[in-house]
Amino acid sequence: MRARRFPVAAMLTVGAVVLAACGGGGDDESAEPTSPPDTEPAPATTEEPAAVTTEPTGIGFDEVQSAVVQILAEGTIRDPEVGMTSNAGSGTGFIISPDGLAVTNNHVVTGAATLEVFVGGDTSESYNAEILGVSECNDLALIRIDADEPLPYLEWADAPPTVGTEVYAAGFPLGDPEFTLTRGIVSKAEASGDTSWASIDATIEHDANIQPGNSGGPLVDADGRVVAVNYAVSPAISVAQFFAIRSELAQEVVAELEQGDFESLGINGTAIVDEASGTSGIWVSGVAAGTPAAEVGLLPGDIVTSLNGLPMATDGTMADYCDAIRTAGDRPMQIEVLRYDTSEVLRGEIGGDVPLEVSFSFAEEIEDEVEVDEGDGTVYTGYQTLVDDTGTITVDVPVEWADVDTTPITLDDGTLVPQISAATSIQGYNETWEVPGMFYGLLTGAADQAATIEDFAPAEGECATDDGLAPYDDGTFIGQFRIWSDCGGLPTTYVVVAASPADGSVTAVVAVQLTSEADLDALDQIFATFNLV
Repeated sequence: MRARRFPVAAMLTVGAVVLAACGGGGDDESAEPTSPPDTEPAPATTEEPAAVTTEPTGIGFDEVQSAVVQILAEGTIRDPEVGMTSNAGSGTGFIISPDGLAVTNNHVVTGAATLEVFVGGDTSESYNAEILGVSECNDLALIRIDADEPLPYLEWADAPPTVGTEVYAAGFPLGDPEFTLTRGIVSKAEASGDTSWASIDATIEHDANIQPGNSGGPLVDADGRVVAVNYAVSPAISVAQFFAIRSELAQEVVAELEQGDFESLGINGTAIVDEASGTSGIWVSGVAAGTPAAEVGLLPGDIVTSLNGLPMATDGTMADYCDAIRTAGDRPMQIEVLRYDTSEVLRGEIGGDVPLEVSFSFAEEIEDEVEVDEGDGTVYTGYQTLVDDTGTITVDVPVEWADVDTTPITLDDGTLVPQISAATSIQGYNETWEVPGMFYGLLTGAADQAATIEDFAPAEGECATDDGLAPYDDGTFIGQFRIWSDCGGLPTTYVVVAASPADGSVTAVVAVQLTSEADLDALDQIFATFNLV
């Protein structure tokens, strides 16, 4: 029987670092773009030049209201904290042509299954809308409202606003169907546009109050012309400040969106950083069908860790992501993804012909060193996900390994050490070389990996071959492994890994006994899925 020693775990924590934004339908200013933030829009003018007024009050603003729309979006997204969730949010938009073209934010509509639009605060009639194009990086979207008659529309301002310009934000904050208008001034003509969900080159900062539900609404001047598109709110230190996409950039992007998506891969994404594990990337909350992201095989819950070899979101924003997209243009990009659910590292070519595939296969790495019985070709029918009784660690094992023990080990000082054991017979796994099975335990801190592996080593002479220590790296855990072959006079292989996440807070010990070729697939699944909960 092989001696065992067990570790304690700390797992990847996905903590989003975001610039607070207006969120669709919510009132949490720091809500991640997965549940879109919405900012309050400003007053814009009507479609006919004759209806435009230079007065900041009265009919001019009534005309602005007639071209501002409330957008109700429904769909399903993957939230980093709560998992898959039905998302019913609201945002604002504004009509820019009589045939129903309207502008809003990408984070208001991307991933939505349905869009319902109300024009000018009139809740007696709603319209369907089609998404014509989106831009993740510029947080803009162009939709077409399905209306039978020409609609009033707003015009763009001729020049960008300067500091001190009086502006008005128009829209439908907090999901309220009643039209709202707020007033302020431009406090900064060239503000930073890097947030956790966008990277915009031309933005302004203003103090016309906006709230969740205002995202995508117009910021207009005293003539009712659109000077910017509201999209974010900054956490207030003393006085809240709000951010909008400048009209000259918005017009350029909207012209591109008439032809389809622009500077976009087709995801609803959020930059996340976990300093403890050293992991950063773009959390994928939703994937739009038919887009490059969908074609390469991205799924909600994936984390895009690099594009063309450039690490993503190291500063907690989308800047790296958007820079890579803008640099690549129409050319394919190499993409690396951490599949959060399984801890698999996948690589592919977005915009090319290489779908995402697991880039780390432990079984393939060691196949020349592994000796097992060829067996009769039988394979495992499926895998079950196990979680230990403390709720700390998880791993997938074959359903045929039905003898399972998830109770923690109690040390002499009363400390509970999480562990999971599974086999066709745990006793047979522990005491013979004839039964396939595994053990996964977690030690607190960065244990001496070589010494830990030695603690799990077979008794001297039990195995004919000892390949010695070798480096282990699956993209999440880094450490060492050791392989023993021809154990107990049988074609049985025994593998032990000791590895830690980047912060070294814990050491995972995983031991697997392989007796047939079917166990090679089990080995890969185990090392792809052992993780912290």
